[in-house]
Amino acid sequence: MKSSVSQQGASGSGRARALVSLTATELAAALRERQVTSVEVLDAFLTRARQHNPALNAVVTWDEARARQRAEAADAALARGESWGPLHGVPFTVKDAFSTEGLRTTSAHPLFAEHVPARDAAAVARLKAAGAIVFGKTNLPPFAGDFQTAGPLLGRANNPHDLARTPGGSSGGAAAAVAAGLTPFELGSDIGGSIRQPAHYCGVVGIKPTESRVSTRGHIPDMPGGPRHVRHMACAGPLARSVADVRLILSLIEGADPLAPEVPPVAPLGAAKPRALKGLRLAWTDALGPFQSDRETRELFQRFIAAARAEGVGVEQAVPSGQDFADLVEVWGLMEGAEVGAPLPPPAREGYQQQFLPYESDRLARAILQGTRLDMAGYGAAQTRRDAHIALLEDFLSGWDAWLVPVAMTAAPVHRPFGAAVEVDGTPRGYLEALGGFTCVFNATGSPVVVFPLGRTSSGLPVGAQLVGRRWADGALLDVAEALMPLGGGVRWPEAFTP
Repeated sequence: MKSSVSQQGASGSGRARALVSLTATELAAALRERQVTSVEVLDAFLTRARQHNPALNAVVTWDEARARQRAEAADAALARGESWGPLHGVPFTVKDAFSTEGLRTTSAHPLFAEHVPARDAAAVARLKAAGAIVFGKTNLPPFAGDFQTAGPLLGRANNPHDLARTPGGSSGGAAAAVAAGLTPFELGSDIGGSIRQPAHYCGVVGIKPTESRVSTRGHIPDMPGGPRHVRHMACAGPLARSVADVRLILSLIEGADPLAPEVPPVAPLGAAKPRALKGLRLAWTDALGPFQSDRETRELFQRFIAAARAEGVGVEQAVPSGQDFADLVEVWGLMEGAEVGAPLPPPAREGYQQQFLPYESDRLARAILQGTRLDMAGYGAAQTRRDAHIALLEDFLSGWDAWLVPVAMTAAPVHRPFGAAVEVDGTPRGYLEALGGFTCVFNATGSPVVVFPLGRTSSGLPVGAQLVGRRWADGALLDVAEALMPLGGGVRWPEAFTP
């Protein structure tokens, strides 16, 4: 930290550029050692965000005054020898689906345009308790219900690698903000790929933890003040520029929540356990049933696998025997429709259904619509099918350290209307299948999945990979991701946003 900042001079734009280039873990260490102040770090990120956000529309609500007060208090506390926790004084932004006390929380829906919660979502509260400072909220589609980020209330977010392309969804603003260095890390959410697909499109690291490892209490949907219907598949997790950051943040937000009893007490992640590449056992595939990645993604997978083999990784192309991924996608859609769509207030529920009606030829859309009409007997049957799929995948994963799978059929596509087909090697594919088919299956199984950059296309767009592990083995999966990530080149700055 000393050299990376001091070489740029004691103050000024060079020092600010050095600060926004640091990971959250590096910033936390520099703050603890009092090499930099929280106010200085906050100012560096606010200045950068104000400069670049107009092109991205990633940050949609600001909390600058309160953030500055908190940063000043953080600096005063350190001067007294007090520490608030592992993220003392580190600024961050939050996806606008998470409730934030005293700060507008809209979930991008006009119904909540002026909604100001009285308390924080569980995960936000834990990050604040660890010393982190919220300075803004990031863009998402209405009710987090799309694989792109656009809507009538908050507008469209753009990908920092190419503004004509989507950053993904629903944590699209989150991934764009991290990739462009507007924030050190983000809190995102994922029920069908909403952390992983934006991380892939924007070239950063993200994790969908094991289902119920992290409380999603205070996330919209569910409706504020109403019953909690979303009990399965939905996850909260971090996006950042390093695996170490993701581990640190996940370790702070995981664990039992007395107000969300489905979240169990879990063994803490603990410190990283470095893994040598030699001797790792890695399964991989570039297709899951009806879902096939495009040519450039397949080529990047082949290059990565060759590099892994050269380092002594035991690699084999494999999929679980007997796993019907078309059926698993249907199970996901039934549960998504039943838990997210069906409980919405009537006008919102009808709007939710209407967006899928024209696209019933898309297997994801068709299953979601069916889910909004399920009775309890149908819901129980879907859960039972899900149990069988979980058992099959867990048995398969027991033979490997991890399983490498594409995140989407392509790199980030150009912006398009909801439902518009996506060309995959010249062939039009259904919108939801192309953008979310590879990811939603692992929400249905509740598996932990880390996304990290695998490489870049010929036009310079990032391509990520899903690294899938056994349920509750999130820490071991992060260890494997840390070992493998250098083979893909790591996180690289978007050319137009290099500090």
